[in-house]
Amino acid sequence: MKAGCRASGCANRAERGQRKGFALAAALLSVMLIAALMASVFFAAMEETRIGAVSSAKEVALSGAETAIEQVIRSWAGTPVDLIGVEGARSWVIDASGTPVALTVTRLDSTIYSIVADAGRVPSGLIATRRIGVLVSVRIGPNGSIVVDRLPERWWSELF
Repeated sequence: MKAGCRASGCANRAERGQRKGFALAAALLSVMLIAALMASVFFAAMEETRIGAVSSAKEVALSGAETAIEQVIRSWAGTPVDLIGVEGARSWVIDASGTPVALTVTRLDSTIYSIVADAGRVPSGLIATRRIGVLVSVRIGPNGSIVVDRLPERWWSELF
C-alpha cells in the first residue's frame, strides 16, 4: 500500500481513471432525451391545433348546411308547388352564412321531398364537408297556402 493512501481512496482514484469521459456522454444523452421530449410535445401541440381547427370547420360547415335547408323550407312556403316530377331533382348552390352549400331537392312521391345540403369549403379555407338530408312533406293547406312539414320520425340525418 502506498504511503498516505487509504485502501478505499486509492481504489477510487483507479476507478476514476477508467471512467474518464463518462460525465460528458451522460450529459449528451440527457440533452438528447430532453430535446426529443420537447420535440414530441411541440408535435402533439401542433396536431391538437389542427384537430381543433378541422373540428371547428366541420361545425361551421354543419351550421351552413342547416341554414341552407332552413332557407329552402322557408322560401318554399311562399312559392307555388314545385313542378318537379316524381323521382325528379333540382340542384343549385347558395351562400349560407358565408359557406357555399350545394342543395338538391328530390321529389320522392306526390307529397314527400328529400332535401340534401352539402357544405364543403368553409370561409377559413379548410375543406370540412358536412352533408345532411331532410325529409319534408309539402301540401296545400285549406286556405290555398303551401304547408311544408318536417316528417316527425328522424326527419334530419347526416349523410356520408
